[in-house]
Amino acid sequence: MYHLKINQAFKKFSKKQGLIPNDAQVELVKNLESLIEDSKPSLLSSLGNIFSNKKPKGFYLYGDIGSGKTMIINLFLDQFKNLKVYKVHFNKFMVDVHNRLHKKKNESEVLPNIVKNLKTEYDIIFLDEFQVTNIADAMILGKLLEQFYSKNIFIITTSNVRPDNLYLGGLQRGQFLPYIEMIKQNSVIYSLDTGVDYRQLFLKKKNKFFPLTNPQAKKMFNDVLLGTLNGKKFSPTTLIVKGRKVVIKNFVSNIAKFDFKDLFFENYSAEDYIEMSKIIKIFFIENIPNFNEDLINEQYRFVNFIDVIYDNKLKLVATAATQINNLTSSSKVQKVFSRTLSRLKELTAVR
Repeated sequence: MYHLKINQAFKKFSKKQGLIPNDAQVELVKNLESLIEDSKPSLLSSLGNIFSNKKPKGFYLYGDIGSGKTMIINLFLDQFKNLKVYKVHFNKFMVDVHNRLHKKKNESEVLPNIVKNLKTEYDIIFLDEFQVTNIADAMILGKLLEQFYSKNIFIITTSNVRPDNLYLGGLQRGQFLPYIEMIKQNSVIYSLDTGVDYRQLFLKKKNKFFPLTNPQAKKMFNDVLLGTLNGKKFSPTTLIVKGRKVVIKNFVSNIAKFDFKDLFFENYSAEDYIEMSKIIKIFFIENIPNFNEDLINEQYRFVNFIDVIYDNKLKLVATAATQINNLTSSSKVQKVFSRTLSRLKELTAVR
């Protein structure tokens, strides 16, 4: 038995976060709310009745980054108290699948067994940030989806692209096209076009710089972090910059969290920060120190980093040893650092 009150949950969440719901979000919430019928129908039947004449085996929601896809699906799934839901970021899911395949490489029927095990544990699988980046993943994913659909495991996916644009321009993409058609045939396809990045609106209303002289600084930093993540979970990712591996320990959906040492005690150049800025739009950085003569190299890297994210109009949330105006500097970096502090103020200002 389940009771769907997603409309009330959505209004409460929006009010708490100080957000004004977009018409497209409101329409999606209305559609999801209508899935409950008095006769206690199955989820598959409800989706079929509301969205189409067929009974789909999946719900594919796509839209721009920050449009609220994950937020709304999480609010939706939270209403099903008696259903077992597997919520997982797509990249983490594929890493887990690859690990299982590697461990069982000498066995047959590995993928069907993975799906069989998932079916015994879950009623619904929610794959967040669904994407296809290489032909190996494309083929594994296609076979997995075949198994999901044949075993009647309901799959909810969020993505930044419509199904027809999955793996667009990818190597040997023709091999994946039949699986795209399979997704379209078995899923309700829904577009959430808000034209607004709600994470950016959320951050605009929040303090983004927290001096550690305040005992509540870490808590306030974490509150902003959790609000921005909105239920998403970090996992590692790796960039390749001129053959070198740059590991980002905490990354999801264009958001990354670092300790100061992670970014500036490593021998990174401005080029590394530029490459990071291509996939990270919101940086959370903890423990910016007071700089001195022993931290000249780290301070120069910090100056380069601030220039990169300022020039690319990215977001920054940070904790630091003290207020921005009171951050100290190495004597050799003093002149250029005054500009850095000015940019740091602008980047973290409440607007």
